[in-house]
Amino acid sequence: MARRIKNRYILAETSIPLDMGNIVNQAELQTRIMQVLGTIGYSYSNPKIMFAGEKQFILRVQRSSEESTMLALSFIKSINGRKLGICTIKTSGTIKSLKEALLK
Repeated sequence: MARRIKNRYILAETSIPLDMGNIVNQAELQTRIMQVLGTIGYSYSNPKIMFAGEKQFILRVQRSSEESTMLALSFIKSINGRKLGICTIKTSGTIKSLKEALLK
């Protein structure tokens, strides 16, 4: 019997407008997370950007790795040479509640 993978979703905001819908910015963010977590921690966390706005994005991670991923996000100080800060706003087990918080 296969186990179901449980995910958590993290709503984060950048200090400057940065288009996270851009594939280059997404790849750079994932590279920065991997630098902080390491290869094994990154593969366990398996972060994926589910929704991206101008300054906010929703990141999907595996359950019980959200704290280390939020810590990794706080250590990121630049993406593609642009200095920024990333702040975690909220975490949830469903993407729907984060989209509602994003629209408020």
